[in-house]
Amino acid sequence: VVVREPGQLRKGTTWGRDDGVEVCIAGKTPDGKLATFVLRGYAGGASQSVTVAGAPEDAAQRLGESVRFAAKVWKHGWNAEWAIPFEALGLKPEPNEKVPFNLGAFRSEREERHCWAGTLGENWRLDQAGVLRFK
Repeated sequence: VVVREPGQLRKGTTWGRDDGVEVCIAGKTPDGKLATFVLRGYAGGASQSVTVAGAPEDAAQRLGESVRFAAKVWKHGWNAEWAIPFEALGLKPEPNEKVPFNLGAFRSEREERHCWAGTLGENWRLDQAGVLRFK
């Protein structure tokens, strides 16, 4: 994520106020029910698994404990990297399987929201977003 004025980079953990990225993906709860999972990572290195899209608290917490997130601030911005185990999402991807997915970023510098697939709403509205197709 490129920023014009690195001194304005906000490293807190409030979505929509601090610089962050959001991964939204469809999965299943441990009891097999469909759920939309939302992971948020911030420029300061913190990450969260939240229930804003309706995933049950216990399933979101289990996912949050299994993911790995790293952020690195550099001269003109910051990078983020996720490791998200499919098992923690209740997925066992098969060839040509499609999984609803979206990705978003918030830049505090100009209060800009960017997304991979525009939903005209929250990034986690996966019925209006994109898909991951597995090989």
